[in-house]
Amino acid sequence: MFRLAQRAVSRACNVFGQRVVREKSIHTTRPSMGTGGPISWKSLVVMLTVGGGVVYYFDNQRKEMELEVKKKTRRSAGRPKLGGPYELVNTAGDAVTNKSFEGHWHLLYFGFTFCPDVCPEELEKMAEVVDAVEAQKGKDTLTPIFISVDPDRDSPEKILEYVQDFHPKMIGLTGSHEQIKHICKQFRVYYSRPEPDPSNPDYLVDHSIIQYLMAPDGAFVAYYGQNTTADKETESILNHMDTYTPE
Repeated sequence: MFRLAQRAVSRACNVFGQRVVREKSIHTTRPSMGTGGPISWKSLVVMLTVGGGVVYYFDNQRKEMELEVKKKTRRSAGRPKLGGPYELVNTAGDAVTNKSFEGHWHLLYFGFTFCPDVCPEELEKMAEVVDAVEAQKGKDTLTPIFISVDPDRDSPEKILEYVQDFHPKMIGLTGSHEQIKHICKQFRVYYSRPEPDPSNPDYLVDHSIIQYLMAPDGAFVAYYGQNTTADKETESILNHMDTYTPE
C-alpha cells in the first residue's frame, strides 16, 4: 500500500508536467489552469495532499510494524527460562515471595556479606544503575535486591546493616539452606560453600556474579555480568522498559 500511494503521487506529478509541456507548445489562447482541461490546479492540490497523507499514514504503519517485530524477536530469541516461585525472608524477619515484588522492575544479585571485593563492587554498580534509571524514569522505578547465599553467617540483621551501605532502597533477603538452594536453582545460580569448620569462620563462598533484571509481571528479562559497565547496563534496562511487553 505504501508503494501504491507513492506511485499515485508520482502519476499526478507526471500528468501535471505533461500539461505544462503541451501548453508551451501551443501559441493560441487557452483557458488558465483551474478553468477547464483534464486537470485543474485545485484537483492537483487535492491529489497531492491526499497522496501525501496516504504516504505519511502507511510510513507510520510500517514503522509500527517494524517495532512490533523487534519486540517479538527480543521475546523469542535468546531469553532463557529463568526465575519462578520462591519464598525467602527479609531483614525484618518476614516471609516474602516472588509475588512480593511484582508491579515493579527489580534487579536481583546473589552474594554474601563477607565477600571481600566482588560483591561490594557489584552492589555499588547496581546502586549506580538504579539512580541512573530513576533519573530518567522517575522515583521508585527500579528496586535493587540482594540475596544471600550464606545463611549461616548472614542473619537478617547482618544483611540489613550490609545493604544500607550501598543504597537506601536496597532490599536484603535470606532464608534456610533449602530455600536458598531452591531459588538458586530457579535462576541457575552457581554457589559453593565449604563444609562448616568452627576453626575457619572467615571462609569464602564461590558464586556466580550476575545481576538479573525482572519485569513488573515477574518475568525474567535480561542478565548482566561482571564485565557489563554501569552505563551499558543502564542503557539496556531503559531500552527494555521502553519495549517490554508481557508474553
